[in-house]
Amino acid sequence: MILLFFGIAFVLSLLIFLFANRIIMAVGSTLFVALHCLLTVYSYKNLDSFDTVYYQFDSLSVLMNALLSILLVPTLFHSNLYFKRHVKDVKSETRFAAIMIILATALSSVYFAENIVLMWVSIEATTLCMTFLIFHNRYETPLEAAWKYLFLSSVGIAIAFLGILILATQATSPEGANLSVSYLASVAQKMDPFFLKTAFVLILTGYSAKLNVFPFYAGTIDAKTVAPSPVNAIFSTAMINAGFIAIFRVYTVINQTPLNSWAQNVLLVTGLISISLATIQLFRIKRYKRMFAFSSMEHVALILITISAGKAGYYAALLHLVFHSFIKGGLFFQFGQVRAFFHSGWIKDTGSYFKLNPTGALAFLLGIISVTAIPPSGLFITEFMIFKALFSEGFIVTAVAVLIMMTIIMYFIISKTMHLLFADLPENFKPDAVFANRLEPVSQFVLFFAVIYMGFNPPAILTDLIKQTIQLLN
Repeated sequence: MILLFFGIAFVLSLLIFLFANRIIMAVGSTLFVALHCLLTVYSYKNLDSFDTVYYQFDSLSVLMNALLSILLVPTLFHSNLYFKRHVKDVKSETRFAAIMIILATALSSVYFAENIVLMWVSIEATTLCMTFLIFHNRYETPLEAAWKYLFLSSVGIAIAFLGILILATQATSPEGANLSVSYLASVAQKMDPFFLKTAFVLILTGYSAKLNVFPFYAGTIDAKTVAPSPVNAIFSTAMINAGFIAIFRVYTVINQTPLNSWAQNVLLVTGLISISLATIQLFRIKRYKRMFAFSSMEHVALILITISAGKAGYYAALLHLVFHSFIKGGLFFQFGQVRAFFHSGWIKDTGSYFKLNPTGALAFLLGIISVTAIPPSGLFITEFMIFKALFSEGFIVTAVAVLIMMTIIMYFIISKTMHLLFADLPENFKPDAVFANRLEPVSQFVLFFAVIYMGFNPPAILTDLIKQTIQLLN
């Protein structure tokens, strides 16, 4: 099934790219989204089975692919609005749509890959696709951000590959090197602890660009600052999930050994450094997209810290990752409308959004309430569970420090939001240049209310997938 999916996706992207026609683009993109949703359903129906020797439909991969399928639906709609506002060339539109299809396909390959080399190749493919999408507007600032992202991500990918090579030397059998996750987990006890530690650190460092954490976060932050909003909706959700799943696979391997406590400490240090950097950077924030990017860094850091607490935090960490995907996708979708009103991403160029667009402003406010974990946000539930896990496992100093930093982050995010909603209208505002769509906030309300509902009434299918994922670590 998955090879058929790859084949059809490639044909659709090629047709869209070669025939610069909006009708072909619309039909092809819609078919791809439907096909991606079909893949999610098929993978769930065939849970815990292999689809070719290199791909497996386990609980975590099905969950991540389902999140991508859900986000692709509004991305299709908001991409069309982005074209009408910022792109007048049909060739640029079709090129954008074709690359988005390849990106989503590569992300699904990352999720389902059971072989860490194939996963590495798929992650490199996402780097190339994202670089082209960042530079889609074709002016100087995106060019600089695209090259920076490509360079840092490529360096990270190379470092991760060194870690994979070390694992290959340790997992070599008489039949050759087997780099499937299941095989590596089965022979982890026989590996040299020093080389296993080295491989884990290298892979975590290399994939940090995808996970948006220390040390290679800088290129990702700059890229999100200038990338189109529909791209950011995938960049800050599905791409982060790809980085998470890549590191999670290696963590499941090391978790089979006495080194699991050491690995948790590495994740703890990475998370603490990352959330500290996000807090410091928000003191001088001047753009909304950059603020959202550091918000993502905060939440991923919190997830790593929670995993470091062990079994007590696994459920909360995975549920937090799911809720963050919905919320951050919705916020970037809404910012596309904010950008349409003010024609700027700078905080100083905005104001009086509640008067100009009450529905959109309400959606933005609901998104901020959700992302800062203010009740009734689902993130309030997960963060309560997270701090409960940290305190119960004796991480008292860590929990207090994280709580203080999160309070500071909340203050800055809310203060910048109040500026957008209620500050005086900027002098350079041009009402005639506004291109608004009354249906645009619908997707955000759906995503935000879904998080609120799932926070208090998590669906059985969601909790089952998370619990099965946790079993991979036991």
